[in-house]
Amino acid sequence: MRGGIIKFAAAIVCIALGMSFAFALGPEHTNLRVIQTQTMLIRHKATEEQRRVAENNAKIFFSQLKPEKKQELKKKKVRAVLIRTTRSRETSPAAREVRMRYSVEGESLIDDYAYEFETPLQAGTITKLTGIDSEYVGM
Repeated sequence: MRGGIIKFAAAIVCIALGMSFAFALGPEHTNLRVIQTQTMLIRHKATEEQRRVAENNAKIFFSQLKPEKKQELKKKKVRAVLIRTTRSRETSPAAREVRMRYSVEGESLIDDYAYEFETPLQAGTITKLTGIDSEYVGM
């Protein structure tokens, strides 16, 4: 009798796990979302012109950033902002926007990569990207 109950319970667990993956329920949902986010984010080494434009745009952004807003970002543990830059030869034709990452604390470039986005990012929103900390989409 116990062997039958164990087999029945094991079958139910297998079905439940299979269905949760098929319908993206539970922890698998997060994994599927991560994979989708990774395919949306493309990066390449930024050119000198892209760095120069991003630094200019960052200077404007940080000069307009009020201390209250900076404190709000700090409370939300936002460490980086995405600053708009220009396209380059390496930029994919599908990319709608190209941005670079800047540190909120140091107000400097975090890395030498230009990140491409297929859909335009809303100004002032906080987004989470795979492999990157929370970002405030600035300009």
